[in-house]
Amino acid sequence: MDNVLVANEVLEEMKRRKTIYVFFKVDYEKAYDLVIWDFICYMIDRLGFRGKWIRWVRACLESSSMLVLVNGSPTQDFKPRKGLRQGDPLAPFLFLIVAEGLVGVVRKAIEKLESLEIRDRSVKVNMLQYADDKVCFPSKPF
Repeated sequence: MDNVLVANEVLEEMKRRKTIYVFFKVDYEKAYDLVIWDFICYMIDRLGFRGKWIRWVRACLESSSMLVLVNGSPTQDFKPRKGLRQGDPLAPFLFLIVAEGLVGVVRKAIEKLESLEIRDRSVKVNMLQYADDKVCFPSKPF
């Protein structure tokens, strides 16, 4: 709910200034299905977690198996090689770690623009993220 409140404050500030700003929302399509496990491990390492943590996460990812129902009959089990299982309690946290990689790229792009200052210029906002949704507020007026 905090992101909704912050986004509302930013939009109100944009309206108050009566200037044209860019505001865009990104929704990752099939985000959980496309996550590459090696990238998760890479990001965990980049975030400062080492050996044992990476092995635990990899073990959680690789321990799953799946089967498909074809005309009501199950196929043989197979092991997935990428993606996160929706409903897995660990999946949202792993997805946020993956999304942090994208946040780094977006931050570099937004660095060239100023952050929108809210209220008495004490709060700067340029991006909000919740699960697989991202809202960006590059604040240079057009």
